[in-house]
Amino acid sequence: MTKKLSVIVICITPFDEARRVDEAKMRKQLGRLRDAGVSVFVGGSGTGTGEGYSLDPEERDRILAIAVEELKGKVPVYADGVEPHTTKEMVSFVRQVENSGVDAVRVMPIEIGHAAKPSVVELERYNSTVIEASGSPIIITSHQAVGYVLPIDLIERLLNRFPSIIGINYGGTDITYLAELIARVGDRISVHCAGPYNGLSVLGLGGNGFMGGEGNFMPSLVGSVISAYQAKDAERVRVSFGKLMALAAVINRYGGFTVRGLKPAMNAFGFPGGMLREPRVELEPAEIDKMVNELLAIKIPGVPAARVN
Repeated sequence: MTKKLSVIVICITPFDEARRVDEAKMRKQLGRLRDAGVSVFVGGSGTGTGEGYSLDPEERDRILAIAVEELKGKVPVYADGVEPHTTKEMVSFVRQVENSGVDAVRVMPIEIGHAAKPSVVELERYNSTVIEASGSPIIITSHQAVGYVLPIDLIERLLNRFPSIIGINYGGTDITYLAELIARVGDRISVHCAGPYNGLSVLGLGGNGFMGGEGNFMPSLVGSVISAYQAKDAERVRVSFGKLMALAAVINRYGGFTVRGLKPAMNAFGFPGGMLREPRVELEPAEIDKMVNELLAIKIPGVPAARVN
């Protein structure tokens, strides 16, 4: 069986000057992702890419509806949540998005506060309760950003109990964990790493690909990493992945691993970025100028040769 390789982009949520959801820009951005053939997470936190914590339930439902209208049947579209503090929060989320028409919903890791780590018993109860509450296909998450990862034995137990689980996203730097994860469950569900940094490791180990927010800036760039790998074109993989790493470095340097750098970069080149929401603060004009010059130096295909805005 040929493994399906893919990139999942955590779509930004564009806001207008009044900090309301900018539906026109949202549709335009989703169209860019659709045309690049990437899969899409909508409404998530993703280190702030989707600014999911700032969305009220009505806004979340609206952007999911827009995403389904623009993407359903063309590229996979997934409902992405935010890290909950209680099981009840995530149960409410998966139930509320169940009839949205998305292809799957991501169960985010529970964050119980003050850097406390749930026990294995608590993690199993949390994930089981949430999955049982949903009739949708499920993507589970093992992410070091909350201070822990899911034990692989637990992941296997969940897969044995719940055939609705179709994928897992791993966020972390432990390649040995990633290798064991792919070896033990990669023939049953899709495995993507969170962020592009271990993308080539995932592909080389037999996983499915990577995810992250960088593809919002130039979707075709992240897609080219996958297409080059599938074509066994090592030189194109090197060039595409090198440019992706350079893009990530610039965005992170000015945005602090959040959408704070991504949106102004998109706006500067005429892409539908939109405004930020509190508590994030816009970059100073001089910072944006420096960021734009660094982005121009990467020479990413499809990016204008000069600043547009």
